[in-house]
Amino acid sequence: MADEALLEAVLPKPAVRELMSEYGSVQQALLQTYPQELEQIRGIGPVKARQLQYLCELAKRIYRADSKLPPVIRGPQDVFERFVDMQHLPVEQFRVLYLNTKNGIIAEETVSQGTLNAVLVGPRELFRRAVRLMSAIVILVHNHPSGDPSPSREDIVLTKDLATAGDILGIDVADHLIIGKGRYVASRRKG
Repeated sequence: MADEALLEAVLPKPAVRELMSEYGSVQQALLQTYPQELEQIRGIGPVKARQLQYLCELAKRIYRADSKLPPVIRGPQDVFERFVDMQHLPVEQFRVLYLNTKNGIIAEETVSQGTLNAVLVGPRELFRRAVRLMSAIVILVHNHPSGDPSPSREDIVLTKDLATAGDILGIDVADHLIIGKGRYVASRRKG
């Protein structure tokens, strides 16, 4: 019934009824007909027939794009390869990778950019987008311009604080990678 109402917004009611009786549904009518066939229905001319076909093709493309599975993060090496450019940054930068329940990438974002040896990150900024995206998992990533990825005391405290905030929101902080020159440290491995 909703399909009929949608089609009635662009076609006369008799044309919609004929499509529904001939094909059973709007989707079937648009998927199974050629523009020349649609033109034969009273109230649908050549221009409207082409527009309907183009809309149908657009819908199919959108469906195919939506049905593809997003890239999956299997471990810290995948994250490092994705953010390897951070090893060359002259200042610290903090990025977040937002994942679904199957570790598929929903989005990524630079949350903060700092100085040569510090970056400020608060849970509000970090989790605002995670909540909007309905992200189940986040992976935190930042760089050390010095090249040494060893976590500082501040890095460890920040990771624990953000993991606690994530627990409260029901968002798993799966890992925190610190990227240096050609290498990284993953907080999961370090405990």
